Amino acid sequence: MGDAVTSAATTAGKDIVNRASQAGRGGATASGDWVHGVLGALPAPAAPAVEQWEFSLGALVCRHPRVPAITAKALRSLDGIGALRFGPESVGFDGEDIPWDKVVRIQLHNAFAAMTTDALDNEVDRVRELLPPIPGRKWAVTKVVEGLAAVVLASLEQAADERLDAVNVACEITYRGGMLGREKTLRANLFTTALLAHQADVAYSLVVTAQAKGVPVLPADPGALSVEMVERVRALRARTDTVAAELQAEREDDGQPGPSALPGQQGHPGQPA
Repeated sequence: MGDAVTSAATTAGKDIVNRASQAGRGGATASGDWVHGVLGALPAPAAPAVEQWEFSLGALVCRHPRVPAITAKALRSLDGIGALRFGPESVGFDGEDIPWDKVVRIQLHNAFAAMTTDALDNEVDRVRELLPPIPGRKWAVTKVVEGLAAVVLASLEQAADERLDAVNVACEITYRGGMLGREKTLRANLFTTALLAHQADVAYSLVVTAQAKGVPVLPADPGALSVEMVERVRALRARTDTVAAELQAEREDDGQPGPSALPGQQGHPGQPA
């Protein structure tokens, strides 16, 4: 019975992500195609890492070819929503940096069990709250939200060729913190989890780097892919469509200026955060 449920859920899951791949190339989500170009150009770190590797939601949007320099600087504030940084000296998620000698263990989790519609909605709200008043703020907000939704979608597309329950990523760090050295847990936010699910070489390097530092890497729960999780993936896919459509409607209804009309732009792209 368990094998039958897993097989049915896997088939349904592949159907979801295959439709996502087709839909993601047209309609409202087509406006996020620039994200695929950025993700495809990210350099893969060595395994184990020999130098610091980092990427963030702010860095993603900064690589949009028309982000003004003044906007790029302000986007650094988004590291708390989504950022990954690791190297020979430390590791961290979402603006926190932890020396390897303080890390107790790394826990793998199924990426899609950690990615939910609630998490997406919460992060969209946080983007709107955290981005400071800057020239072209509304355009920047739409690009940040577009980038977040596109990375989530890209991670779903990436899973089209494998079982959804096989995408396990190192998205939880337990470490000793504070004066008393009590154990604390740091769990990656939605963007960072989706990034790890999409960038297999980065996820592998993170695990190998931890192991090279003598940090235990604990396996994910081996539980079979459930129909409930497949339904949550389906809901998340539908929500990314809705977010993309809302962004498109905002641009059309408000007559929002394109990036070339933003104040403060000097015709050069922003730099990665």
